[in-house]
Amino acid sequence: MDTPNESTPAVVDTNKHTIESKYWHHLLTDGKRPTSVYAFTQEIGIEEAEFYRVATSFEALEANYWEGLVSDTIAVLHKDDEYPSYPPEQKLLAFFFTFFLHAQKHRSRLVSYFPGAKNMNLMKPMRSKFIEFATEVVKEGVQDGSIADRKQLTTKYPHLLFEQLRAVVEFHKRDQSVDFQDTDALIEKSVRLGADIASTGTLDSALDLGRFLLGKWTHPTN
Repeated sequence: MDTPNESTPAVVDTNKHTIESKYWHHLLTDGKRPTSVYAFTQEIGIEEAEFYRVATSFEALEANYWEGLVSDTIAVLHKDDEYPSYPPEQKLLAFFFTFFLHAQKHRSRLVSYFPGAKNMNLMKPMRSKFIEFATEVVKEGVQDGSIADRKQLTTKYPHLLFEQLRAVVEFHKRDQSVDFQDTDALIEKSVRLGADIASTGTLDSALDLGRFLLGKWTHPTN
């Protein structure tokens, strides 16, 4: 019996890779998006329909790439048999180091076109995928006691971790150190600080000290 659809996924994957590669080549060499999908498909010699099977727009194509960086990083982590046994801090370190190792394959894309605050729509799929990952890591930390359960504040941790990722990306874009050693150092220090803040008692003690000092400053006679 004929099975004409069996090869379709492979064809789509091949087209996706080709279209993405040629799009980024255009973006990085011309410094701007093509004038239209039609113009771009004519430029690379495909039908418009082939492009739309991969993405609905140039914005979607870019957003898919940034999401893919996170998805591919998570996939690599899950291939490591030892990864499930890592404590939360180690899982975050593994994610950050693997993410930047993967991103450096096409560093020009990261440096020139990583979405900033003005292009949050391009970052939504990436942000959603990362928060899904970080939520699981935080949940594990709460369960094993390495992360203090502060109810509503705890639910914000994954969002704060994404902002941390964005901050490291911005630092990495300007990093001129040999082999990006400064980025590696920032990852280690920032993840460790985050783990310390999230750990049982650390933030509570800091908040207690803050309340004490605020009370003394506002009511010096007490």
